[in-house]
Amino acid sequence: MEVPYKLEMMVLTTIAIKLGVSLYPYSGKNRAPMYGDYEAQRHWMEITVNLPIKDWYRNSTDNDLMYWGLDYPPLTAYHSYIAGSLAKMVDPAFVALFDSRGYESLAHQFFMRMTVLLSDIVFFTSALYFCIKSSKISPKYQWVLFGICSHPGLTLIDYGHFQYNCVSLGLALWAITFISKGRNVMAAIAFSAALNFKQMELYHALPIFFYLLAECERKPGMLYKMLSLARIGIATMATFALIWYPFLTLQGLQQVVTRVFPFNRGIFEDYVANFWCTLNVLVKIKTLMEPPMLARYCLLLTAAFSLPCGLHLYVKSNFRNLLISMINISLAFFLFSFHVHEKSILLVALPVSLAFPYTPLASLWFLCIAHFSMVPLYFKDDLIIPSVAMLVLYLILAHNSLKIDCNRWVTSGLTLSAAGCVALTVAFLTLPPPVMYPYLWTLLISVWSFVHFAAFLSFFLYVQFYHTAHCLKVKLH
Repeated sequence: MEVPYKLEMMVLTTIAIKLGVSLYPYSGKNRAPMYGDYEAQRHWMEITVNLPIKDWYRNSTDNDLMYWGLDYPPLTAYHSYIAGSLAKMVDPAFVALFDSRGYESLAHQFFMRMTVLLSDIVFFTSALYFCIKSSKISPKYQWVLFGICSHPGLTLIDYGHFQYNCVSLGLALWAITFISKGRNVMAAIAFSAALNFKQMELYHALPIFFYLLAECERKPGMLYKMLSLARIGIATMATFALIWYPFLTLQGLQQVVTRVFPFNRGIFEDYVANFWCTLNVLVKIKTLMEPPMLARYCLLLTAAFSLPCGLHLYVKSNFRNLLISMINISLAFFLFSFHVHEKSILLVALPVSLAFPYTPLASLWFLCIAHFSMVPLYFKDDLIIPSVAMLVLYLILAHNSLKIDCNRWVTSGLTLSAAGCVALTVAFLTLPPPVMYPYLWTLLISVWSFVHFAAFLSFFLYVQFYHTAHCLKVKLH
């Protein structure tokens, strides 16, 4: 299918933006002894190319798990192995065991940035395919492409801070795309791969499970229902078995699972715009309860918000409801689940971006707040300038794509929201916090963002259960 000229320009603009952000600093630059996520990704390459598979997740003399030990599922480790093998061919010093710790030459920085760009092919091609196959590239799907590929948050975390979220999110997007085309077995394989790249894809697991289950239920006759379910189940188990094959021993499974689900870390580390961090302002839950008890409360609250959305999707399964359900369930996981990172909001941003044709203004507003919620992280990584520049560009392009018709209550809400975000950002950047409360501005940004996310959860729950996706009047050019 021929790609329209506007779409070609959008693709080139998106790539240019990503490369521009990659010129800025990254997590932990020149900050010994642990550096940051950049060093974590490099160290995983070092470990995987120098040690046998059985030692990748095992604490040993050659693999100190306290120094950025692998804590993602095996597909991430294989990705690190491939990138590390390329690094070894370019310059063995990039991944030399022990000696490469903290390696930050310009050549290595260029190499690492290029690995993100190459990995982003998974995400970019899935987004391009989704939009090309959707409504013959109507303007709303051109915006979806730009919205998901150039969202300031995803771009700054992968190309600035330094991670490979584009792989897991890209695989999840392939699963969603296959679902939209009725290729459910391929969707199961793609999502199983996403879950085996990053365990946080559990945020999307329930809606995909309920949707595929409903699709099997739709088949005529019990035999066809069972065959459809069996095909999806076999495809899922085969994908997991293939990926986990080197670790399919009791000891191997225990080592990986312990690293992937670190319940001993506590309910949260840094300030995150979720329920528990906000509650901790009033009630010091981290001192009142032990992690196992907190984990039970997390599970209870997450299930209370997630299961009704999943069951509703099962009863009324259609693609629009799948996207709205993914928003609600992933947002419930972000707000209530155990040990959430601020970057996990990107998992909610994916279905929000895809739901743009149904809830344009709410989606755009959410993506801006998701970006704002990570301001302290951007500041820590010296990424404030590109974060502001990207947001301004994002809003300019959105303004050119949308014709917004809001009542005065919505306009007032948007004004108040934006004013609060601007005021807190300016205060965070310019005013030293009180000596007694050194993290005051970070905490207020977290709480202000949580208020928005709680409101968004209420709105999208209303959209899912009362079918009012167009209650905000927004037209697309």
